[in-house]
Amino acid sequence: MDALHTKVSTWFDIVIEKIVRYKKQVLIGVLALIVAIVGLIGYSYYREWVQAAAYKDLIEALRYYDAPVASGKTVITDQTIEFGSDTDKWKKVEEVCGRCYSKHSSAGIAPMFQAYQAEALAQQGKTEAAITLLESAIGRLPSPAMKNFYALKLSLMKMDSDKDAVQKEGLLALKKIATETGNYAHEAGLYYLGYYFWNQKDYAQTKNYWQQLMVKYGSKDIKQQSGFAELVKPKLKLISAEW
Repeated sequence: MDALHTKVSTWFDIVIEKIVRYKKQVLIGVLALIVAIVGLIGYSYYREWVQAAAYKDLIEALRYYDAPVASGKTVITDQTIEFGSDTDKWKKVEEVCGRCYSKHSSAGIAPMFQAYQAEALAQQGKTEAAITLLESAIGRLPSPAMKNFYALKLSLMKMDSDKDAVQKEGLLALKKIATETGNYAHEAGLYYLGYYFWNQKDYAQTKNYWQQLMVKYGSKDIKQQSGFAELVKPKLKLISAEW
């Protein structure tokens, strides 16, 4: 026991001696550790602040996006936003969302500003610019559901393009969504693809996609009936005796 006590005592003395001898280095190491810990805590608070500021500005941007259009003069106050024309509205939405994205580009929800800006561009007939911007946003959107629904929106934007090649890309993307049963936008994909063929007067294809929609989302066994199913029922009756 004495021998063990001597060894422990000797080891402890050596450690103390080393600490005293190299106290400067030890203090630097401790200080570096403290700085790192404080830095991590500070960064965490900073990230939370960044996200909170971005959410606040997104809510403000949506006030412009959701604002009504009425004939007359554009009115923008702290309490009221009302636009005199669609042109005024979408120009303002484009401006506000673009500014907010530049301000909050590092925030997790930053792509949402791009998505709303892309919608504003599309509403102004700037389809190609809207497509480019939405393509950029989709890859950074924070949830799979958002990615799926905005991918659907992108496919529809492409189908509105003046370029044949871009239209074909959009149609192929829409068909892909309509075949992916696990896609959050699957139901909407079936509806819009059927509607595309309805406008093309290709009623066999229309019936194909809309019947798939009815079977999966519009059967009587489903507690909450699909809004899209309700939209297609009257049209299906015109092209199919089954409905």
